[in-house]
Amino acid sequence: MPSRIGRTALALSLLLPIGGAAYAQGGGAAAEVLTNESVISMFTAKVPKSLIVTKVQNTKSNFDVTPSGLLQLNNGKVPNDVIKMMMTAADKAAGTTKETLDNDDIIKMVAGGLSKDVILAKVQMSKPNYDLTANGLIDLNKNKVSQDVVKAMMAAH
Repeated sequence: MPSRIGRTALALSLLLPIGGAAYAQGGGAAAEVLTNESVISMFTAKVPKSLIVTKVQNTKSNFDVTPSGLLQLNNGKVPNDVIKMMMTAADKAAGTTKETLDNDDIIKMVAGGLSKDVILAKVQMSKPNYDLTANGLIDLNKNKVSQDVVKAMMAAH
């Protein structure tokens, strides 16, 4: 029969993994990192927007704000102001490393139904690699890129 100390040690060793997991869930050692998917999930579950905004502002994140990631957020019904907030958070995390955008990226965002405000913010936060030749402008116009977006592309170039 084990001693009283042995039984206590055994009991503690069985409880520690449970307590450790509870500690991690409570925001301890394993801090949560927000992603596009977690933000979309909160909106899908109808978490109040004000709580989601506070969560985005106060939680470490790893947002995908590439044109594809922005389209994913838009398709997930994330409001434009929250998308722009996520873009700002990702921009701060990236520091001096900025994503390079080209005409195809702009056309992809327009065709995907992103709002002009989100596209303009993306243009302002990215390195330009645009084709703004006569043929490039014709292609942008043919693909329904707004004049405001084209002007922002020109200003960034």
